[in-house]
Amino acid sequence: MKKERLFYLDFIRSISILSIVIYHINVYMTMHNIKGDYIFKISYANVDLGNIGVGLFFVISGAALMYTYEEKFFLKEYFKKRFLALYPMFWIAYSVTFLCLFYKYKSLNHSAPDWTFILTILGMDGYLSYFISDFYVLGEWFLGCIILLYLCFPILRKLVIKKPKILFSCICIFYIVFVQKYNFKMSIDHNFLIRIFDFLIGMYFVKYIKKVKKVEFILALIISMVIIFIPVKINKMYEITTIGISIFFVLVYIAQYIKSQQIKCIFEFISKYSYSIFLVHHVIINEVLSRFDGTVLSRSEMFCLFLINIIIISIVSVQIFKISNKIKRIVWNVKTKNIDENKVININVTAL
Repeated sequence: MKKERLFYLDFIRSISILSIVIYHINVYMTMHNIKGDYIFKISYANVDLGNIGVGLFFVISGAALMYTYEEKFFLKEYFKKRFLALYPMFWIAYSVTFLCLFYKYKSLNHSAPDWTFILTILGMDGYLSYFISDFYVLGEWFLGCIILLYLCFPILRKLVIKKPKILFSCICIFYIVFVQKYNFKMSIDHNFLIRIFDFLIGMYFVKYIKKVKKVEFILALIISMVIIFIPVKINKMYEITTIGISIFFVLVYIAQYIKSQQIKCIFEFISKYSYSIFLVHHVIINEVLSRFDGTVLSRSEMFCLFLINIIIISIVSVQIFKISNKIKRIVWNVKTKNIDENKVININVTAL
């Protein structure tokens, strides 16, 4: 029996991807030296909009997987679904982007060893670009990070169900020690080991909490406001983790009061295409803004530029999503047809 769709999952996923896109539009405007009054404020007292969006994405990823696989879990089916959800769309988007950029710039990345293209095939090129020159052009570190978390999920799920208290105690200790002793080249908030904590919070929420009470909402709202508006002198990673989790609780509570079907449809639409948006938005923003290098824009012109980015990202994301689904359906139909033919052959052989 198919599970009921939880609106708060779509709602928070939409808020997350919108936060990430808005953040990157502003970042690329700075990179391209575009001056003017920015439409959105992206930096706050302790965190920025990107920290908030990514934090929400990790928590919601854990929550969504736990909701889907809370009762029944078959390892082969799980990995098959994760593979189909991630890789076909990534490969299609990457191929199109790679060829377009090659055509535009008339060159490939000659500094990258050929063997590193395997990292691209695995979706790990952005994640490992800290350590080695590779063929990374699409997505970012987040993709590799979420792939590694997906690999960890079967073990985490089992422990969340069978040993919830022990797991939570161990992961809290590990998180604190890891933050305090961190000494790696990769930025700590990009390291999948530290993001296990956010991921697990989503899993625990679905399994044991399920609903945010009014008192919890108020507490989470106060914590969020403090982190956003009041400078706090603690480790940056504690701030990033806290803001992601607290805003998750706030949004879960708010989601239950959104009754309009039209509004729900908007968030469900954004959520549906969130992965394809994530994949293509970097390249699109960079290419669109490169035309405006060093320009000074009025606030209305800034808004127009922002709107152009959103429109192009939306169109490309929807098309990539549709192409990916078409290819998956074609492959699946061919596979099914072959299976049926094999059954017929087997039956005939047996009959003979």
